[in-house]
Amino acid sequence: MRLMICLAVAALATNASAHVTVWPQQSAPGAREKYELRVPNERRSATITVDFRFPPGLGVTAVEQKPGWQAEAFRDASGRLTGVRWIGNLPPEQFTEFGLLAVNPPASGDLAFTAIQAFADGTKLEWSGAAGSKTPAPRVKLAPGAR
Repeated sequence: MRLMICLAVAALATNASAHVTVWPQQSAPGAREKYELRVPNERRSATITVDFRFPPGLGVTAVEQKPGWQAEAFRDASGRLTGVRWIGNLPPEQFTEFGLLAVNPPASGDLAFTAIQAFADGTKLEWSGAAGSKTPAPRVKLAPGAR
């Protein structure tokens, strides 16, 4: 009985620690890649917007048109995509994935995205922290031979 209670508590703790992530989490420098930005909703209020800011040097060429969501692009003065806001409705205890097509920068290193998740109750959660923090930025490691 104690074992079952411990397992149930561990499962709840695991569910409560899900983060906004990007997949794949490894890629090659200069590669063309389809990235999936995975967004869970662990709050009791619906997620209504998700803003993503792309890492410098990542050449995003297209964002996914997701049914039930509207995409608004952010661009710099040259017209380059620097981010996107998806507007829709993600109920509690569900997740979704948003896709984008991109060309990786030519050098090895880490790509860190910034995500801001806004909820219907007016609260926001910014996923921009260091790895291992409570709100880590979604990251991709670029290394030769990855994938």
